[in-house]
Amino acid sequence: MGKIASFKSRYKSDGRIFIPKEIVNMLSLKNGEQVEVMIEKEKFDRKGFLQLFGIWKDKAEEEINIYRRIVKEREEFGRGEIGL
Repeated sequence: MGKIASFKSRYKSDGRIFIPKEIVNMLSLKNGEQVEVMIEKEKFDRKGFLQLFGIWKDKAEEEINIYRRIVKEREEFGRGEIGL
């Protein structure tokens, strides 16, 4: 197995997904080279989140994203006792 990289991207209407330059460099990708891709659609119910955590209703999107990343990391390490 080769190197693995994780990043966020947006799906384009023509079927393409953008790969950031730093990932291209890290993996030493060449134009036309075949790669293996695993895609996960991000699911987040902002309205439900804000209802559950009403004190967060005035928080900026970035502050909410930080919390989401913390929850996801906890789940990856088997410590997902915080539920959304």
